Amino acid sequence: MEEKILYYLTPIFKVILFLIFIFMCLLPFGIITQFDFISIDKNSFLAELLLEGSTVLAVLGALLMIFKVFPTIDFRTVFVTQEKSVSGFLKGSLIGFLLIAFCAGLLLLNGNVVFSASKISTVLFLGYVLYFIIVAWFEELMFRSFPLFAFAERYPINITIILNSVLFGLIHLGNPGFNAVAMLNITLAGALFSIYTLQKRNISWAVGIHFGWNFSQGILLGYKVSGTDTSGLLLAKPVGQNYLSGGVFGIEGSIFCTIALSILIIWLLIRYKIEPIENVYEEDFEEESILE
Repeated sequence: MEEKILYYLTPIFKVILFLIFIFMCLLPFGIITQFDFISIDKNSFLAELLLEGSTVLAVLGALLMIFKVFPTIDFRTVFVTQEKSVSGFLKGSLIGFLLIAFCAGLLLLNGNVVFSASKISTVLFLGYVLYFIIVAWFEELMFRSFPLFAFAERYPINITIILNSVLFGLIHLGNPGFNAVAMLNITLAGALFSIYTLQKRNISWAVGIHFGWNFSQGILLGYKVSGTDTSGLLLAKPVGQNYLSGGVFGIEGSIFCTIALSILIIWLLIRYKIEPIENVYEEDFEEESILE
């Protein structure tokens, strides 16, 4: 019985270890920021860009440390592969754009948003392209690489998706305007990213959807992105009750987003089968029990 409990707790321990490694890799960047080697306004867009870039490097460093602890796994094992990564990213970006366009269309038809023209410089526009690509890579590497693999290796696919998605939703707790609908939608978005990663065995699709979602929402339509302000080509003004308009959290705070994500997730689960993850670096528990 104790061995069985340990068997199912092992993925949790592995994910905690991964998070510890991320923290360790972030420490040098935190120390560097305490010294004025380069004079940068901490509230500037460039500072935000450098901060997000450092988090990506930290997660990559943590993955390399994980590979040292578990030498039979590598980047390909945890869904980070170069094969078809560009096409996966581009197709994912289109999916993210279409999802946001569909949600925004529903909001517009229902009278829950008013769009007005806005201005953004070419340099800032391109800067946001890079910024949201980096953000997508950071969050997907953090959730849809080793943690997703560790859960999928031991747990049924549905439990894996739920665990990974709820954790993804919880990291947004401190965002402005966060509420129950926002938690539901962020969790559903995490489920969508997990499903695509498990189906394609390639994280690039999730990165693309994540990027297309954030960029379209914030820079093209002028919504807040998970409660965070951005500059956009348009300016979206929510109208009506928050659970319909999304309020200060953005489209992700609207039940129309819930509808769109639910439809796509259900269709994917019906249309495509997710194959179980084979146990790569440990023998199957049942086989171990038989040998004993």
